[in-house]
Amino acid sequence: AKEQVVRLSDVPGKTTAMPRAAPHPAAQPLPKTGVDALPLAGIRVLDLTRMFAGPLGGQILADLGAEVFKIEEPRIGDPTRGNIPFMKEESTYFMSLNRGKKSVVLDLKSPEGREALLDLAAQSDVLLENYRVGVMDRLGLSYEDLRKRNPHIVMCSISGFGKTGPLKDKISFDLVNQAMAGTMAITGEENRPPVRIGLPVGDLNGGIFSAVAILTALHGRRRTGKGAEIDLSLHDLLITLLGYMGQLYLMTGESPKPVGSGHHHIAPYGAFEASNGHVVVAAFTQVFWAKFARTIGRQELIEDPRFVTIDTRKLHKEELNALIEPIMRTKTVDEWLSALEAGDVPCARVASVGEVLTSP
Repeated sequence: AKEQVVRLSDVPGKTTAMPRAAPHPAAQPLPKTGVDALPLAGIRVLDLTRMFAGPLGGQILADLGAEVFKIEEPRIGDPTRGNIPFMKEESTYFMSLNRGKKSVVLDLKSPEGREALLDLAAQSDVLLENYRVGVMDRLGLSYEDLRKRNPHIVMCSISGFGKTGPLKDKISFDLVNQAMAGTMAITGEENRPPVRIGLPVGDLNGGIFSAVAILTALHGRRRTGKGAEIDLSLHDLLITLLGYMGQLYLMTGESPKPVGSGHHHIAPYGAFEASNGHVVVAAFTQVFWAKFARTIGRQELIEDPRFVTIDTRKLHKEELNALIEPIMRTKTVDEWLSALEAGDVPCARVASVGEVLTSP
């Protein structure tokens, strides 16, 4: 009999046995040490991408053990090679996105360069590119061209708005994407100029999901033997990150407004000024709200009709913050962290990048 590991049912009080999934027939044990022990060992990737999103996707695959060839144009190369600062004549920006790759220079506009790439594609599993829509077709390197040499290849194309639709030819960088996808409209503070999220979140999302899409296609290929063409729109991906903000508009017809470090529905939640810096407090639940009120010595606020529930605190958020802010300014960051952590309140200092990377 098959081993039973989970029992599930939609009927209250009843369970249905679910057998353990059988091992994949093609599964082979991996070595226990070295690069060959990584999950993508034996997978070859041709990375034709530049700038941020595409190189990040290729780097993720390299970190997982794939053999990744970074293919660049002669003389020009990836523009981020010129981004300062430099260490030993190498751009630290470029290095942060191209770790673990092998470098190849090909002039894809020449017949020889195109043929060389097609030869490599015939021996590879994945081709990742982020040229403007139509460039790969004009170079004679479309998915159909690649399939003629290798019907099993997975091709992932990253672009601002995808290969189809009215925006397919529009130029896009992360700032353009953030503006068009709604994220700048909910970042920063109300009645202030729009603010870009500090990280290139659209490009980061694109890099991560390009790797996810490629891994999904490779998994599907193990079952079907067929390759796949992936059309990845950075704009579509960033819209998916709106999450409950998008759902809020769909349900109410009202576009969410920026709330700084705070939250649309929860209080106290945000960055509060201490005497020498800022502390974030995330009293996400009723339990943590009560613990926070006791920690700051204002336990009477727990039963205050204005603040007694999550909903009433939302309605009176400005009044509540006005009571909390002067109290928070009476102590240092370290003093508040000590008190809040002792009181089991979710909290943290607002750390600089340097503080994060030098923290033990």
